Amino acid sequence: MFFKRRSRANSYIENDGPQRSQSYDDYEKIRPESSHTQQQQQQQQQVSSPTEQDMYPRPQQPQEPQYSRGLSNGVNSMSLGQPTPPLSSGLKPEPMPDLLTQAFNQAVRPYTEKIEQLESQLADMQAWVEQLEQQRAEVHSWIDKRGLRPDVPPSIAKIMDTTTADGAVTLNAQLDRKITIVNFDLHRLQDDLNDSISSAHFASAMLKFLPDIQRLALLPSGPRHAFDLVLKLGGNLNSHGGLDSGDEDDLAARRDFYGRLDAAMVDVVSRRFGEGEEWNVQREIKRIEKTAQYLSTYGIKPYFPQTLDVMRRETEQRGYQSANGAQSGSPPRYH
Repeated sequence: MFFKRRSRANSYIENDGPQRSQSYDDYEKIRPESSHTQQQQQQQQQVSSPTEQDMYPRPQQPQEPQYSRGLSNGVNSMSLGQPTPPLSSGLKPEPMPDLLTQAFNQAVRPYTEKIEQLESQLADMQAWVEQLEQQRAEVHSWIDKRGLRPDVPPSIAKIMDTTTADGAVTLNAQLDRKITIVNFDLHRLQDDLNDSISSAHFASAMLKFLPDIQRLALLPSGPRHAFDLVLKLGGNLNSHGGLDSGDEDDLAARRDFYGRLDAAMVDVVSRRFGEGEEWNVQREIKRIEKTAQYLSTYGIKPYFPQTLDVMRRETEQRGYQSANGAQSGSPPRYH
């Protein structure tokens, strides 16, 4: 650097070029204006414009969001400057409607309404059926109390036999009582007439009970009661008397009556063996053979021949099986 002496006060000065006579403000005036500077000038002109309502400029504040008016007088429910409260959990935005779902629901609606109608009708029918079943049970109980079960129609009798647990015992008691009453009435009528009733008429009155006895044999544990009732019918005719009359027509009517009882008894005995009941078959065989021997003295024979044949054959077969079972269970010992 070169220094030039000027005076004592300022002995040396810089001589590195012309002195800067331009300031920073002059430089800013010379510098080209940028877009940012233009925006600031526009904002200042807007603030200082005399057309505003206020005479003095207000400081720039961030623009706040608009709040909905909560009161009818126009006053905002929330003060300015506070943050926006969060939305409650119950106010959820509704989803956009699904046109396909709406169309499907409208198409299915007639069928759903029909299903609801049928379900209502079904509930009414079930209640009605329960009421009818209760009424039917009451009617059946009334029939049993009056002793009218043997006289009911077959359709009602079939329902009563299948729905009553002790149907065989009830039917047997009513049949036995009715047979006794009819037998007693016939004997009293014979005494009032002072003359014997023919065996054919007496047998026809007893044969009317065979259908009910066969119905009794079809019930569980019914064959045991039916067996006794069939023998009771034969015994009633035997006690009627007139065996010593020697009338061939009377004897023929008796043979026919016993033959029909024998045919019905075969089915009863077969069913009784089929139930596997433990009963003294030999005692029943001797009982029938004793009555047959008594009737044979009056020329009435045979007496329950088919029934005796079935009972003897079944007894022999059971005895053979028991004997073979004993031998197989305990082999003979040799001493």
